[in-house]
Amino acid sequence: MADLASSCKDKLAYFRIKELKDILHQLGLPKQGKKQDLIDRVLALLSDEQGQRHHGWGRKNSFTKEAVAKIVDDIYRKMQIQSAPDLATRSHTGSDLFRPKDEVNDSFQPQPVTKVRCICDSKLLNDNMIQCEDDRCHVWQHMSCVLVPDKPTEGVGPEVPPHFYCELCRLSRADPFWVTTGNPLPPLKFMSSGVANDGTSVLQTVEKTFQLSRADRETVQRSEYDLQVWCILMNDKVQFRMQWPQYAELEVNGFAVRVVTRPGSQLLGINGRDDGPLITTCSREGTNKICLRRVDNRTFCFGVRVAKRRSVPQVLNLVPKEAEGESFEDALTRVRRCLGGGDTAENADSDSDLEVVTESVTVNLRCPNSGSRMKTAGRFKPCIHMGCFDLDTFVELNQRSRKWQCPICLKNYSLENLMIDPYFNRITSL
Repeated sequence: MADLASSCKDKLAYFRIKELKDILHQLGLPKQGKKQDLIDRVLALLSDEQGQRHHGWGRKNSFTKEAVAKIVDDIYRKMQIQSAPDLATRSHTGSDLFRPKDEVNDSFQPQPVTKVRCICDSKLLNDNMIQCEDDRCHVWQHMSCVLVPDKPTEGVGPEVPPHFYCELCRLSRADPFWVTTGNPLPPLKFMSSGVANDGTSVLQTVEKTFQLSRADRETVQRSEYDLQVWCILMNDKVQFRMQWPQYAELEVNGFAVRVVTRPGSQLLGINGRDDGPLITTCSREGTNKICLRRVDNRTFCFGVRVAKRRSVPQVLNLVPKEAEGESFEDALTRVRRCLGGGDTAENADSDSDLEVVTESVTVNLRCPNSGSRMKTAGRFKPCIHMGCFDLDTFVELNQRSRKWQCPICLKNYSLENLMIDPYFNRITSL
């Protein structure tokens, strides 16, 4: 049986979500979840009965392990047939024409695509890699390059975060009012060279050149485009924001460029945000020279990008419409949970849809940012409180502050976590 499970596991690794859902449909199992969850759900049926009961599927599923393996094998063979070249349109040798069909199919082995893009500029794979979670990215990077411990300890590797995004995906989430269209200077890691004998940080300088093509130069001359220098702290506790080093000094083609408005000695607080200076007027077609100096022993990453501005309406269009986001039933369940009554599934013995635990609850329909009544109730998905804010006002304020922070619980998120609250939006529309 171990060989049966191992064989199925190898085949499932090549399945897409479409094929995995097809298997689960035939087995009568839930089809929701990430790809690995779907694979684990199938493999659980090939384990012992205790494992099936642990997942809550033992009573619902009467398939034997052999039957499950046959379903996996049948779909795997269909994938091979669909992916195999059309024999009628290719020239073959005599031996190819008379090979058994199963033998031709078995020769097909789909290979997973691994995309490596690291700030060290190496494309080599090693045993310590980490993948970006962005669905449009999924690049692999070296842990030793991108994971920087707060307090380095000899012989102890950096802690792996529960959610990891590469530097470019962090940048896109830090400021959705800019869209990257090109990277003349790819991300560059700016490491610390240590401290002086007296324990103070030493002045460090990095000089680089980047090429600006005629097409890029013409692009950044347009009103909606600009050339921007960006910088992030590699191990920033606020993952989606720009941050410049202490005493940062920037020069582009010999011109001094101001990077921050705060004093050079002042560290950026948890609620602070730095911006990326625009260097279009300092740039030129061809070779450009950039020089960054700092007195800071932390590890940063910076680069130069061609970016296009987004307007407030364009950013608002990125927020899912009410019908595309959270359902009203899910919102109602969340409100009940906030009130302490739970939902009907959690209170099966209750004779009421909502178990009353308080006599009354006061909900403020005024936006905490503007003080006016909310027109469109917005919130961040991970927030567990009931409070909302006016969506339009919040996005307009962030065009200036770049602070994608819940004004109620003050937790930091990104635009992709923003949604319309269907429950309170129904109230505000009355």
